[in-house]
Amino acid sequence: MKNFPSSIAVLSLSLTFAVAAAHAATFQRQVSADPHGVIDVSNVAGSIVIDGWDKPLVAVTADLPSGSARVAVTSAHGRTRVCVTYGSGSCDSPGWFHGKRPVRLQLHVPAGSEIRASGVSASISSRGIAGTQHLHTVSGDIDADLGSGNDDVKSVSGSIRLHGSGQDGTLLVSTVSGDLSVQNVAGDLQASTVNGRLSAAVSPARSARLNTTSGDIDLDARLARGGTIDTETVSGNQKIDVTAAAGYSYEAKSFSGSIEDCFGQPSDRNHYGPGSRLEGTRGAGDGHVRLRSLSGDESLCDHS
Repeated sequence: MKNFPSSIAVLSLSLTFAVAAAHAATFQRQVSADPHGVIDVSNVAGSIVIDGWDKPLVAVTADLPSGSARVAVTSAHGRTRVCVTYGSGSCDSPGWFHGKRPVRLQLHVPAGSEIRASGVSASISSRGIAGTQHLHTVSGDIDADLGSGNDDVKSVSGSIRLHGSGQDGTLLVSTVSGDLSVQNVAGDLQASTVNGRLSAAVSPARSARLNTTSGDIDLDARLARGGTIDTETVSGNQKIDVTAAAGYSYEAKSFSGSIEDCFGQPSDRNHYGPGSRLEGTRGAGDGHVRLRSLSGDESLCDHS
């Protein structure tokens, strides 16, 4: 009788593990896919991990910790759709997630696919994708290698790290609360963050528009002929390094911050009120660079 309580405890623990195992499952499915088709993937909470490969197939793996979580996979007419749903939900209306555990969703897709990934409380990462990517999440980080040059990436509350292939194109990227890093892109870049640091490297740049509210901006750019750079902050500092074979004109303004350059030209103070200004021309002045801030400091250099 002395061992009776401990026996009950062991039995209870065994039942707990049995119940947990009954509610946990690994989902696996593989479907044929167009090598240059569209992959539409969504997950309410957890993570989305996408890897490109050289097979005309989409392989899906998911860890489903809850019996009410399901994965739906369909493929037809060049479009493959993968989504996580709960209860009686569907891909268009995934169901009530509250109280459920997050799901890790992993996909292997044809490298030439166009990716459309969305999440609510989910992180997104992608590797080895040559097609256009549209990556959107509400609360989660995004970490992606970009292949096509034409992409848009958005997060409301999360940091974003993007590494391009140097392909010419257009990149739109934004986050509200989080740092933003964009490297090895070319063409047109529009990037913004409200409360976070923004760093970017663009070569060559036809146009680059960078905006923050309270975050710093760090830009390294090689300007294309006739290209433009436009950066603006409210209280962040700016460190801008721009080179251009055909030169550029520049204009820097700050209401209460300092302005420095590597050209040996002192900035002018406004004699009729606060603020300072620096302007001039590098080389033939073919491109144009403009910096603006309210209270942040600005630094403009040309290390060509």
